[in-house]
Amino acid sequence: MFFTLSKLLFFFITPFFWCAALLLIGFIQRKKSNRWFWIAGMVFLIFSNPFIYRKAMLAYQEKPVPQSLANPPINTGILLTGFVKFDTAGNGYFGKSSDRFIQAANLYHTGKIKQLIISGGSGNFWKVEPPEAIFIKQQLINNGIPDSCILIEKRSRNTYENGLYTKQLIDSARIAGPFLLITSALHMPRSIKIFKKLNISCIPYPCDFKVYPETNHFMNTVYPDVSLMKDWEYLIKEILGTLVYRITGKA
Repeated sequence: MFFTLSKLLFFFITPFFWCAALLLIGFIQRKKSNRWFWIAGMVFLIFSNPFIYRKAMLAYQEKPVPQSLANPPINTGILLTGFVKFDTAGNGYFGKSSDRFIQAANLYHTGKIKQLIISGGSGNFWKVEPPEAIFIKQQLINNGIPDSCILIEKRSRNTYENGLYTKQLIDSARIAGPFLLITSALHMPRSIKIFKKLNISCIPYPCDFKVYPETNHFMNTVYPDVSLMKDWEYLIKEILGTLVYRITGKA
């Protein structure tokens, strides 16, 4: 139930929905006042401003791992899925956040971890899809990582279930921690809280950074970028997701 409601309610917390709702109210109230159109315009300017977006993202997403901490003596990495898309025939394709895959493979090939746990089924609410973990395992094998070094958890549909079912897997297989948790920098704050709440000893290894510190100029400070309206959705989702999990005692 929680999974279904979270997927349905996500649409209502997006800047696009807010702008659309304000414009609709403005159209209905246009004979009385134009203030709703002005409010919609302000919402658009705020959520399309690259300077505001960059500052918010840099403040929230996990910081890069210092080079001195990039070689932890850890045996097992936990790779969270969420970067594969499937077509109608069930064929998988790498999408956004595929840096998770790259970093996980690099960690193995450079000897920083000796095995990987892939955690993730299908988070698609609208249609039945193959579990991501199965597809990713095959791609890691194609990348030269032995089958014997890869374990999968293919039931989870969200971050909390990632932690819950991974906990069951490592307990049943008696795999000792600590673990290296590999996921996007934006996704890491919520993920690490959940895993620690479930008593999984993890060291964060963030990747797939959405923004980087850079020199300010007109185009990345003032000039509106409509695509940021979509990017804000992920940040808002992570912030609210963290709050919901904290309220429900899951993080």
